[in-house]
Amino acid sequence: MEERDVIIIGGGPAGRTIVHMLHHSDQKFSMTLIKDEKLNANRCAVPYGISGEKPIEAFQVSNALITDFGAELIVDRVTAIDPVAHRVRTGQGVEFSYRHLVLATGARPVIPPISGVENQAVTAVRSIEDLAWLRQRAARSRRAVVIGGGYIGVEVAVVLHQMGLDVTTVEMMPQILMATTEPEFITKVRETLDRNGIHLLVNQKVVAFEEKSDHSVEVKLESGQVLPADLVVLAVGVAPNTELAASAGIRTSRLGIWVDETMRTSAEDVFACGDCAEKKSFITGAPTRGEFGTNAVFMAKTAAHTILGRAKRFPGVINANATAIYGLSLGSAGLTEKMAGDAGIETVTGISTVMDKYPMMDHVGTIDTKLVFNRKDRKLVGGSFLRADNCTAQNVDFISFAIQMGATIEDLMDYQYATHPELAAKPSDNIYTFAAKDALGKL
Repeated sequence: MEERDVIIIGGGPAGRTIVHMLHHSDQKFSMTLIKDEKLNANRCAVPYGISGEKPIEAFQVSNALITDFGAELIVDRVTAIDPVAHRVRTGQGVEFSYRHLVLATGARPVIPPISGVENQAVTAVRSIEDLAWLRQRAARSRRAVVIGGGYIGVEVAVVLHQMGLDVTTVEMMPQILMATTEPEFITKVRETLDRNGIHLLVNQKVVAFEEKSDHSVEVKLESGQVLPADLVVLAVGVAPNTELAASAGIRTSRLGIWVDETMRTSAEDVFACGDCAEKKSFITGAPTRGEFGTNAVFMAKTAAHTILGRAKRFPGVINANATAIYGLSLGSAGLTEKMAGDAGIETVTGISTVMDKYPMMDHVGTIDTKLVFNRKDRKLVGGSFLRADNCTAQNVDFISFAIQMGATIEDLMDYQYATHPELAAKPSDNIYTFAAKDALGKL
């Protein structure tokens, strides 16, 4: 049996972050990372690789990001964990003992139990293998149906349409993007998608996929509508990979492997981070979703600090996010107004629409902002943006930091900012202060 100081299961951003932090520390560790994918995809970028304009290698994550940082890499599947004996066993029959074990097993695409879902024209969108298949299929297809109206589903729909396919997106919820986007902004996004020729069907449930003699497929909806397609993409979310932990008696929930603020699981010397781990909201403290690569990195840093014996606690996820759609960019951080209400927070909101540069400049666009405050203590709990360029991420990052720092309506009214004719709104106008002022007027 081989002995290691640290065994990491999973090669995504959480696993790689653990490797990097331990490698750069002043302590020496023997590390082995075990993953079941020969090559990992940069999952957020997979939709943008479908067109084939860039080599598929551009969307792969190099294994050198593991092996160049002091870790042994094994491509295999861990089949059993013995937390009492501090051992793991792989599918190839290799056993390791460990001082510290990190579960970074990620998540897998949700495959809904729909008749015909195993059809060869239907695929998820997550791995390098998914991407390679999508490239080949899309290149010889005319009609595509995308199931799911979240970020990934919308991004895939846009790319396929830009490739010349007729695209229909089917969402079972009343609107697309409901998990991240305020209703006021969803309307504008829908108008943009409609204008560019993407068909949207909401409040619709897929009940069957039926293969045709020409290897196309008919997507049958509960309403009775039938959508012909040469290609169907499933983008209905992911589920945490918790089975390995659960079989070892480690505490799990439907949201992932339970962890405390230091990323320790219920088993001694076993940690979890990333998509496989249960997350807690920074704002409410309640368990929540949060399958973002950035969250994986933040959690992994905390786990690495704990292994190193440093006192560090993870405060919870704010779920900062962003995407781009046909010249628009949008994103959010914290809670939407509905999420806050569902959590029992009495809110007041502020909305602003501000030009993104001085009015006499060329190509002036607008920035729509919505801020959500706790009415009782006036603290910021969420913010959302929609603008006609690719700069939303910087707004989302500012709001995420403001939430972390406990900023109030008054703080945003008084904060100091830069201005420039080509780069920002005129001195009297600011998206945050205008939105905060709007909220203050409603108190």
